[in-house]
Amino acid sequence: MRRRAALWCLLAAPLTAAALEGGAGASDPQAGTPAAAVGSLYAAQRLLSGVLIDRQWVLTAAHAVNGAVPAEVVFRSPLAGGFVARARAVHVHPGFVTGQVDLALVQLERPAPAALPPAPLYTGPLLGHIVHLVSHGGSTTLITTGENRVDALQPDAAGRPLLYLFDQDGPDLSSNVIGPAVPANGTLGAGREATLAAGDSGSAAFVVLDGRWGLAGINTFQATVTPKGGGPVGRLAGGIWLAPQAAWIARVLRGEAADAKP
Repeated sequence: MRRRAALWCLLAAPLTAAALEGGAGASDPQAGTPAAAVGSLYAAQRLLSGVLIDRQWVLTAAHAVNGAVPAEVVFRSPLAGGFVARARAVHVHPGFVTGQVDLALVQLERPAPAALPPAPLYTGPLLGHIVHLVSHGGSTTLITTGENRVDALQPDAAGRPLLYLFDQDGPDLSSNVIGPAVPANGTLGAGREATLAAGDSGSAAFVVLDGRWGLAGINTFQATVTPKGGGPVGRLAGGIWLAPQAAWIARVLRGEAADAKP
């Protein structure tokens, strides 16, 4: 990375927040698509996002639900006749206590209908892949979508894989924040290149390979970056890479975790 991170911002926001900057903009979610697994998640008077990964389990950012009373956490989808379910329990990743793994699983009081198929996890390599961003932030009815390229992976303090990062590339390479200023690191183009905005906590980052979608990450943060010698401020964003967290996710879904907040 050739610029130093100046400020990390969690993406929580009030109900009026917009979602995703750039990209394809807002649209109605479509049934039968992987994006249908993304719903709005209401917690602590904020409207963010969550992703169904099992008919009764939603994956989201830990800071979106940490400290919230589960019964006041509500997952909604405008699809399947308007599915609404409150939380039965919230499982915050134990690594959130140390400020590293911003991930949580929400168990719903009732399962989602078959018309809302869960998103499968993608556990393959992520660096250099294009991620498809889907957010319900700030709306219970509309999603916003866009794309970006994973420019870097960042380990935790113990050297274990943790975060994926991408920058917001403009029309020329002067806006490139992460990696060398070469055409491969440039913008994906208007209507595609997007970055995270306030309200996008818990939204989805999908990888598409051979037409098959997989949930690769949960978006959790944005940051401003400043060049060492001064100059224009750039932006980067990203979230929790799910492949290294797959074992924890599986344990919670099997009922083996003891960190639930009923």
